Amino acid sequence: MNLTKADFEPVAKALLEARTLCLTTHVKSDGDGIGSELALLRALRGLGKRVRVINDTVVPRGLQFLAEEGEILLYDPNRDEAYLEEADTLVVLDVALTYRLGRMEEAFKRSRAVKICLDHHTESDPAFDYLLSDITVGSTGELLFELLKVAGIPLDAKVANPLYTSISVDTGSFAYERCTPRTFRIASELVAAGAEPYRVHLNLNWQRRLAEVKLEGDVIQKLRLDGSGEIAYSEVSRDTLQRYGIDPMEIPTVVNIPLSIGGVELALLFVELEPCCVNVSARSKGKLQVNTLARRFGGGGHPLAAGFCVRAPLDVVQARVLEAARELLGYPARLCDSA
Repeated sequence: MNLTKADFEPVAKALLEARTLCLTTHVKSDGDGIGSELALLRALRGLGKRVRVINDTVVPRGLQFLAEEGEILLYDPNRDEAYLEEADTLVVLDVALTYRLGRMEEAFKRSRAVKICLDHHTESDPAFDYLLSDITVGSTGELLFELLKVAGIPLDAKVANPLYTSISVDTGSFAYERCTPRTFRIASELVAAGAEPYRVHLNLNWQRRLAEVKLEGDVIQKLRLDGSGEIAYSEVSRDTLQRYGIDPMEIPTVVNIPLSIGGVELALLFVELEPCCVNVSARSKGKLQVNTLARRFGGGGHPLAAGFCVRAPLDVVQARVLEAARELLGYPARLCDSA
């Protein structure tokens, strides 16, 4: 970790002095953002503070086990504008780019509240009074753990469980390169405080619907190799989503399947959300930093996991992205696809 205790202290002071807070995370929220905001919500409410979590998008089904009824609100301008104006502190977790707050961006910019951000991505906006960002850590949850410790806020099971989930999700179940001895020490402390690793694993991995498993089979059937066998890609059409009754937010882990193929360095999943709107998920074993690929198309993420959306027909998006991926991997000429 590049941050020191001195970096955390002014942010801890700001949180302890706050009275009315709003917490949020990025659109298409994931386990790191949701786990972090729930942990902070409960920690601050434990101090008697008035706190709400308000997000632009719904909680994915696979993460709903973390939240109790009413803990995470879906942004409603008619209901939430007054609270956002009243809040003296806004905390953004797991993203430091305001456009990724979705519909909440304008309300965030208008607010005169103290603005705090905890993040571990490379890009950031100069929109925050306090920015705790460290790209060397595997999750925002790790930064929040340190912040709570510096602030002297005790950990209990209700705080530890979402915080453990946050770290587990964004470190690939403690497997990615940014997972350090310190990460495991934090996890150990969280378990000692009441986090339940088996319950987290059960809910994250073993509660899928039959339709999701069948969709995996469909993705595997359409799997193709490109380049010299280092790029594996597949697609999910809009018709396929409708046939299985799948929400696009329920399928991010499918993109990991091709990485199990020997020799594959990059996995791409093209999901057609609308006739001319395609979401692209990218995963890497390390040879290619996929956030570099994502930035070419207006997206972002981590070196090993990133995503972006392109407004064009599915076949056009595939051609553009594959060409860019070939170039980044060092293939100047197009090589034949193979089944």
